[in-house]
Amino acid sequence: MSEHPVLTFVRAKVADASQPFTIIADLEAQPGRGDAVAAAIASSGAIELTRSESGCVAYDVSRDVDAPDRFVAYECWRDLAALESHLATRHFAAVGAALEGLLAGAPKVRVLVPASATGVPERA
Repeated sequence: MSEHPVLTFVRAKVADASQPFTIIADLEAQPGRGDAVAAAIASSGAIELTRSESGCVAYDVSRDVDAPDRFVAYECWRDLAALESHLATRHFAAVGAALEGLLAGAPKVRVLVPASATGVPERA
C-alpha cells in the first residue's frame, strides 16, 4: 500500500520525524456547501476521536465567519508516526468519504515546526 499523500508532503517538510509539528489545512467548500461540510464534520465524530489519539497534541476545525464556505483544520502532532497512525484510522477515512464532492478542491496544507526547532529544512 502506498503512503498517504499528506504523510509524504509532511515528511518532506519536517527535518526530524521525532519532533512535534503543526499542520494548518485550508479547506474550501463548493459554493454554498459550507453547511453541508460543517454537518459532515460534526456528524462524523472525527474531531473528538482525533483528539483522543495518543499522538494528537491539538486538533480543531474552524469555520470562517466572513466566508462560511471556508474552513481551517488546525492539527498539532507529537511526531510523524502519530500523523501516520491518524491517517490510517477509520474516522479519518469516514470524514474523507463524507466530504467527497463537497470541497472545491484539495486542502491547502501548511506545515509548521516550533520556532525553537533546529534543522528546519531549506526551501528549494
